[in-house]
Amino acid sequence: MSTPLTLIATLTALDGQAEVVEAGLRLLVAASRQEAGCLQYDLHRHQDNPQRFIMIEQWQNSAALNEHQNTAHYQHFGSTCGERLQGVDLQLMHRIA
Repeated sequence: MSTPLTLIATLTALDGQAEVVEAGLRLLVAASRQEAGCLQYDLHRHQDNPQRFIMIEQWQNSAALNEHQNTAHYQHFGSTCGERLQGVDLQLMHRIA
């Protein structure tokens, strides 16, 4: 049996782009939650920095995460919002307790 993966994605929008990025992320969340291998897909906005968004994702296994990254909705977010981002930090982890 494969171990679920947790991904913490921190996305920082460029100045003046946070609302557009948030709208794109909301669409991404709705579609991603429908994927068979998705266990959790939550969007948060940083309390002190409204340009920063944190995604907390959990996937059944690495294959499910790979499939997610090849979906049309994931690719659409990248093509419509990628240039509106200052940076993206991805942290992949396994729960140990």
